[in-house]
Amino acid sequence: MLEISFSYNWNKKLDCNAFTTLRLSDKYKINDIVKITCKKSIVFNAKIVDKKVFTLDKINNFIAYLDTGYDMQECKNILMKMYKNKNINWETQKIYFYLIKKIKE
Repeated sequence: MLEISFSYNWNKKLDCNAFTTLRLSDKYKINDIVKITCKKSIVFNAKIVDKKVFTLDKINNFIAYLDTGYDMQECKNILMKMYKNKNINWETQKIYFYLIKKIKE
């Protein structure tokens, strides 16, 4: 089973039945079942419901507040800080915005 790891429960999203995540990876597909972890602990299983693709400049307040709880500039800063050790061209780097739904056991 694929895993989506969170280092922090941004905007308390993991407490919700459905939530989003911004990733640089396209490895998750719609309908994939994934294991959600936070700080290396298994939290729950979930299903990828939808996915949108865009570049950093397309992040707006709607996306930013929903995903992180911060405005668009701070959200962009968070992403750039998280991936600061990678050689990324933020003008062309694709960002994958996943919509995820908890699977109720």
